[in-house]
Amino acid sequence: MSADRPTVTYLELRESTPEGEASAGLSHSSKGLVLLHVQELAAAGEPRGAVTFLHDAGEHGGRGLPLARALAARGWAVALPDLRGHGLSEGPRGHSNGLREVLRDIGDVQDHLAYRQPEAPKVLVGQGLGAIWALSFALERRGEVAALVLLAPLFEPRFELPGAGGGLLGLFKKVGPQSPGRIGWSAAQLSHEAGEQAARAADPQVHDVITLRAGQQAAEAAARARARVSELQLPVLIVSGGADALSPVEHAAGLRAARLEHQVLGGAAHDLLHERRTPELLELVGQWVDRSVPRH
Repeated sequence: MSADRPTVTYLELRESTPEGEASAGLSHSSKGLVLLHVQELAAAGEPRGAVTFLHDAGEHGGRGLPLARALAARGWAVALPDLRGHGLSEGPRGHSNGLREVLRDIGDVQDHLAYRQPEAPKVLVGQGLGAIWALSFALERRGEVAALVLLAPLFEPRFELPGAGGGLLGLFKKVGPQSPGRIGWSAAQLSHEAGEQAARAADPQVHDVITLRAGQQAAEAAARARARVSELQLPVLIVSGGADALSPVEHAAGLRAARLEHQVLGGAAHDLLHERRTPELLELVGQWVDRSVPRH
């Protein structure tokens, strides 16, 4: 891994059944495999541990590079995977076979990091929908995560999902798990910075697609994870944007867990890594992770 520029790894993952389980065995060919694109940024010096960043709906791991560079400067090695159907990873655009598939993929990324740093603590950071996947992983895989950072967690995701149309045409319209819908977020809902809005719009790896199953599973996972936050015993930091219409402050304000801290960045919209207060966020997260995860 490079200390200033990310290097790229492609992880070979199993294809999934419609329920998100790993499909039957592998052969020596590429059949049955999905390539997951992962950018990795080296720590400055001996790594304190490994951080995995999970991106938001329709985005890709590279959107987490501002945070990755800040954490690498503090001694953390950082992995930035593109989840299936996103960025440069394989899979139908905007599609997921469900929470089981997402948790398997996160687990494979964590295993990859453990191979590189077997004794190092592992931290998960998620933005938006990625925060829901990070929270779900921490709840299901106890003991595998040393600390959890949830940026603008999407506890009540609302997408424009496909449905059967009315009238005569609706009789012939087939809607299935991979039928595409829209994420439907406006540039102003994500960031107040015109330059960041333009950069996101010009990013060929950002898209506005979410399939029926992916959207349904996101909503179910978010409701389930939110109801179980109190079970967490590890350090948890939630950061909300004070002007976030997609994940309002009140969605996280009442949550309680043994070691949970909730911070609010006043005036910030949903995409906390691309806002006018991002430098404050990077310092906040960096200090919190350093304080919450002891050196190994």
